[in-house]
Amino acid sequence: MAKWIIGLLVLLLVACGALGYWLFGNQQRDLEALQDQLVVARQDAAEYRRRAADLDVIRARLVQASAELTEEVEKKESELVRLHSAQDELLSELEQEIADKQVQVERVRDQLRVEMVDEVLFDSGESALKPAGIAILRKVGGVLEKTEGRSIQVQGHTDNVPIRGALAQRFPTNWELSAARATNVVRFLQDEARVDPSTLSAVARSEYRPRSPNETEAGRRQNRRIEILLGPEGSASPRLVDAPGADSPAL
Repeated sequence: MAKWIIGLLVLLLVACGALGYWLFGNQQRDLEALQDQLVVARQDAAEYRRRAADLDVIRARLVQASAELTEEVEKKESELVRLHSAQDELLSELEQEIADKQVQVERVRDQLRVEMVDEVLFDSGESALKPAGIAILRKVGGVLEKTEGRSIQVQGHTDNVPIRGALAQRFPTNWELSAARATNVVRFLQDEARVDPSTLSAVARSEYRPRSPNETEAGRRQNRRIEILLGPEGSASPRLVDAPGADSPAL
């Protein structure tokens, strides 16, 4: 009887141990699974924090870019307002000269061109300004002197007729003639019209930017000209088209 009781007790202890081991083992596995999930959750949280930090950086950059773009748009709008004002004033000041086809005023996008035929500014083959040319440049200079945020480039253009005779001693080619004329206009704008010289530049184009074919006198007359180009601030060479486009007629 005692042996039977002892055996029963041993069996009961073994069963309890097995049950305890089974219960403990499940809890251990559950704990390990939870620990694994915690590790994954912490990794995910770290990744989300990194992504959030990246998004904050991107958002800050977008805010900065938006502010810079807004500032640039406002600056461009202000420049266009000033350009419109300069154009309107030039049209008013040069109304008679425009009517006589001695001067053209043309706006192309954010740039402005004032074009003058050479005969109103210079005698044939000369680079010294005529009184009539001085009168026109005083009007133009009065407007340019008030113009801010623009680079002002004066270009000298000629026809393709070679310079000959005694005149060739002063101007061996059309390069020298166009350079002298452009430089004299720049000097006048600086000295007489008080235009800021840091905005001025003179460029010789010679015969190589013709407005019209040189086969006729009318074409050669159009090619002999002075152009004053108002480009964006800091632009040493305003990039204007060489002839009026269909969408931007000369005025």
